[in-house]
Amino acid sequence: MNEEEKEKYMEKIQKLFHLAKRSTNEHEAANAINQAQNLMRKFGLSELDIDLKSIKEFQSEHCPSDATKLPEYVVSLANMLCYAFGVRCYYTWTRNHRRSVAFYGPTERPQIAAYGFDVLSVQLVKARSEFIASQNKRIKRSTKTNRADQFCAGWVSGARNAISRFAVEPEEQQLMLLYYKQISEEFSKLESREAKSCRGDEDAYSAGYYSGKEARLHQAVNGVSQVQIGKA
Repeated sequence: MNEEEKEKYMEKIQKLFHLAKRSTNEHEAANAINQAQNLMRKFGLSELDIDLKSIKEFQSEHCPSDATKLPEYVVSLANMLCYAFGVRCYYTWTRNHRRSVAFYGPTERPQIAAYGFDVLSVQLVKARSEFIASQNKRIKRSTKTNRADQFCAGWVSGARNAISRFAVEPEEQQLMLLYYKQISEEFSKLESREAKSCRGDEDAYSAGYYSGKEARLHQAVNGVSQVQIGKA
């Protein structure tokens, strides 16, 4: 059995278990479970195989930085989305050598998190550019960059202030851990860098914080769920 056939039967088994859970008819539920179990035995699939099928993965289309050593504020932004939508993430590259964040977790939540990361990344990059443009032209380039990094760190902190934690079930946590264990054997350790201290760094961080509090994310995804960050 190739991977395509395996995927097809796993989806069928999932649907049968879903039918069994939703059905109010005991005979129908029992029949669905029997069919699912017979297919699992026939194709050598375990309950864990089926459970892991519920973990989806979606990659972001944008990232505020393409650096190998990511700025810590990018990691904080990704973690913020994980916190908000009950998912986990890892960092990868696209085919055109651009940075991307892959979010994984149950149901539609990774798709919403990836969408949210893209939306907030665009807002963050725009805010960073505007902040740099506001700086005195005679300031050294390195100082501008360090201040901009401090601004971005503050921005993410301000945006995070507007969200609440998504309650993740213990079973979901375990499945996400097992999923990551399956895919991460050849992953390298992520290296990140903190924003450097510089003259005016506290003012830059504070400006970023208040700018980040104005961040907006309000969007329905596939008509299933709605996301909102920021003031109504």
